[in-house]
Amino acid sequence: MENKNYFSPLIDGMKRILVFLLCLTAECLIAQPATKKQILRLYNGQIKEGEKLTYDYPIMQPAFFNLDGKHFDAENVAFFRNNHGFFANLSEFYGERSERYAMRIKNTGRIQLFEEIDITAYGGLDLNTSNPRRLATGEVWQFYAKDEGVLKKGNYKNLKVDLQDNPNCQTYLKSYKRLTALQIGLASVGAGIIAQQFYSMRDKNAAFTPQIGLGLIMAGSSLFFDGPKTDALWLAVDNYK
Repeated sequence: MENKNYFSPLIDGMKRILVFLLCLTAECLIAQPATKKQILRLYNGQIKEGEKLTYDYPIMQPAFFNLDGKHFDAENVAFFRNNHGFFANLSEFYGERSERYAMRIKNTGRIQLFEEIDITAYGGLDLNTSNPRRLATGEVWQFYAKDEGVLKKGNYKNLKVDLQDNPNCQTYLKSYKRLTALQIGLASVGAGIIAQQFYSMRDKNAAFTPQIGLGLIMAGSSLFFDGPKTDALWLAVDNYK
């Protein structure tokens, strides 16, 4: 007589349910976002980590950072990371207690780009969106750091040195230099034509002439070089790997 195990279907069902619950638990643990530490990097090289970081600017008192209840003067903080991103102190460029900061908008791996922002929008636990004009656009940058190092102004002079080991980057920087020379030359010629016309009328009543119009057009058209120059710098840093 064949022995039947009437509990086998029940046991198999419980096994399947148990496996399902274990998989569901694992997915939930994996999907749970890891909380990033809040960080202060001081000018002396020290790094402070915590769970809660805010920027406070009391009236008639120096601004400071509050990290888990500990007070750090803002003038001693070079970089910090909070809930909203990674930021740099611009006091090296604008002076101590200027309270001007820049937000990192791009990290190519070797080059980090920073756009100046209003710290009052980003310094709290919640993002202050009451005035969108105070927020980063992600379309412009004024400062950069190489390999997470010292913050520098994003100009041709600095980039030429820091990107010198990459020929592709140097190609774009040379393009920037040519565009700058053309821009200055065009503006100078236009201004010269205008000045010459006014000088020729020094003993007469000043009047608008076609030559003055030409000078204005030439001087004004030099502004059209700003866009290509900006693109050249973007391409230079984008290609630095």
